Amino acid sequence: MTTAAAPQDDTDLDRLLARGGIHALPLAAPDAWPHGPLPAGQKTLSVGEDSLSAQYCTYQGHRFLRAQLLLPIREARTVLGFEAWGSVSEETWAAWLAARAGGKAFPGAFAWLANALPGFETAEPVPCNLTAGPPGGLPRLQPHPGTALAEAQLAGIDRDAFAAILAAADPAGASAP
Repeated sequence: MTTAAAPQDDTDLDRLLARGGIHALPLAAPDAWPHGPLPAGQKTLSVGEDSLSAQYCTYQGHRFLRAQLLLPIREARTVLGFEAWGSVSEETWAAWLAARAGGKAFPGAFAWLANALPGFETAEPVPCNLTAGPPGGLPRLQPHPGTALAEAQLAGIDRDAFAAILAAADPAGASAP
């Protein structure tokens, strides 16, 4: 898996699209989280009752799980993977904790996408299904039908949309992958 970096030019973009695998765009926390990113080398950031780790977050009584939302890229071997956050119910939170503690697959549940994704900003929350990911991996977010993200997940995005998402995710133009 690679991490987010905007390609410098078309040659870099061609290499990235031909590489295969998942090009991850990690989002540090749910959009509502006001306390900053998880400090490097720390497993948890706690501020009062609020807590953020690499896999879960609690904020003012709300619960969030980190998950991947995958978008295929048409005519490419690479898949775009937003590492976004889903807002879940207390029951879903408890089921996720129980599955994790028991070494079992997460049974899945409903979640609201808790991040505005570059290229898919919307004023309305995006409803999703939260499903088990690969063993040892993040759960997966599957947007409900009728949303732009569900359409993009089904049809894939083109090269130009992928480049625009990368540019929006890294407006400073980080070094190429």
